[in-house]
Amino acid sequence: MNNDNCCLREIAQKLHVTKRTVDNVLKKYSSTGSVKDQPGRGRKRKLSYTEKEKMVKKAKGGKDAPEIAREYSAKRGRISERTVQRALKEEGLSYLIIQETEALTEKNRKKRLKYAKENRRLKWSKVLFSDEKTFHVGGGSHKRWQDPQHRLKREVFRHPKKLHVWAAAGYFMKSKLFFFTKNLDSDLYQEIIENRLAEKHLTYASDCPKSLRKKWKFLQDNSRVHKAGASMEKLEDMIGNRLIEHPPQSPDLNIVEDIWSHLNRKVQEKNITDIEHLKSTLQREWQKLSFDVIRASVNSMPTRLKDVKNLHGRRTNY
Repeated sequence: MNNDNCCLREIAQKLHVTKRTVDNVLKKYSSTGSVKDQPGRGRKRKLSYTEKEKMVKKAKGGKDAPEIAREYSAKRGRISERTVQRALKEEGLSYLIIQETEALTEKNRKKRLKYAKENRRLKWSKVLFSDEKTFHVGGGSHKRWQDPQHRLKREVFRHPKKLHVWAAAGYFMKSKLFFFTKNLDSDLYQEIIENRLAEKHLTYASDCPKSLRKKWKFLQDNSRVHKAGASMEKLEDMIGNRLIEHPPQSPDLNIVEDIWSHLNRKVQEKNITDIEHLKSTLQREWQKLSFDVIRASVNSMPTRLKDVKNLHGRRTNY
């Protein structure tokens, strides 16, 4: 190529590259006599299985990607933080916020252990589980893959409106949702159970045995409102002695927590801006909720109790 008398700019224009690229190629040719890359240049070798395994162990031990990269570089040769992050992701790890849960007291651990032993043979398909949850308007996914140069934005309220919801569900039945906005007290709770535990407000699965329709057992958590004298009297009037004594600090032993997670994911998929939209979304998703989904959680109860026993009353991963 007869470009000896051409300036860098003319060469770059003809080849549709930058002047820096042309300059680098000429310098490389001048020093090596070739324009080919030297051995060792280009993409680094992939990490071995053993190397990745060691990185995963360090990560699970509490070290972050920069620290792992520094340690690796000091012993085996330079490696970037990005490479470490990619390796950890390939091994199924994600850099997430550490979840915090309320510590169990020794007294409550003993109660959970006793509960697990006493109910190991209970037929959980006969239990109607109940719980409350608070949903907020304007909620949505906090994380999404996006271009760092064009970050996604959404408006949020400093004090978002909220909606409280009560629900009950079991292997063969589920209640209607009950919405409320004021703080739950004993009077309101009595109103909820008197209304939603009534036969006409329970939806039964097509395969529900007729003998179960008035013999199901009821489970609620140990909140003060639930255990208030008037609340307990109302429950006794409605269901007699069919109440299950649930241990304190045990949301992992209530399958409605799984259902709240399911509904919350559905809510976060929507751009909800007002209470009525939130209500209609929850109503629709609750109606669509199949008994197969509920039963998957109910069927896990024996395993949950077994885990509590093996963990000597400590929390399970449910």
